[in-house]
Amino acid sequence: MAKNTLAEALAAIRDKASARGREVYDKLVKQLIESGATEGALKEGDAFPDFQLASADGRFVRRVDLLARGPAVISFYRGAWCPYCSAELNALAEIAPQIRAAGATLAAITPEAGGTALRTKIDRGLDFEILCDLDNTLALECGLMFPVPDEIRAAYMERNIDFVRIYGNDAWLLPTPATYIVRRDGIIAMAYVNPDFRYRLEPAEVVKALATLG
Repeated sequence: MAKNTLAEALAAIRDKASARGREVYDKLVKQLIESGATEGALKEGDAFPDFQLASADGRFVRRVDLLARGPAVISFYRGAWCPYCSAELNALAEIAPQIRAAGATLAAITPEAGGTALRTKIDRGLDFEILCDLDNTLALECGLMFPVPDEIRAAYMERNIDFVRIYGNDAWLLPTPATYIVRRDGIIAMAYVNPDFRYRLEPAEVVKALATLG
């Protein structure tokens, strides 16, 4: 039997959401779209910022390291606590061998603190880089950040999703999940940024895009 696509997995998560949860998220997405929260996000043709981030296992990784052998697939996610991000991580793990076979390097980037990235990598047996963007420095450079409205903050706290504990600061900011394919020269060849974070780029599209890069 064929495995479910990421789109199918995300649809199942959306279907399981409570009526209140859907209402709150619908309202947040509407606010993000109306405010143009992602209009300044990096897009195809832009240069991806240079960076140096700690990996989940404590090494420092730079942009040049990711691009040393070819293009890079860079995926920003909010955290393992987010079911949509969790499903995306699992889907990326399935295509990681195909990404490597295409001569590319895969890296996922999270603002989580306190060793969560390492636990995620070990628990799921992930064989690609997870980089820690503490305080969302790189996500901010990429134009992905937005402040969490009070209503959403209260809803998260009701579910014991405490950003101060998860991210190690009280800023209550989140990155919009995004996927970038960056050419070896540092220029973005493909960008997927959707203010409705309940939808993500299908990993099969990443593999197709890498094939076009040769």
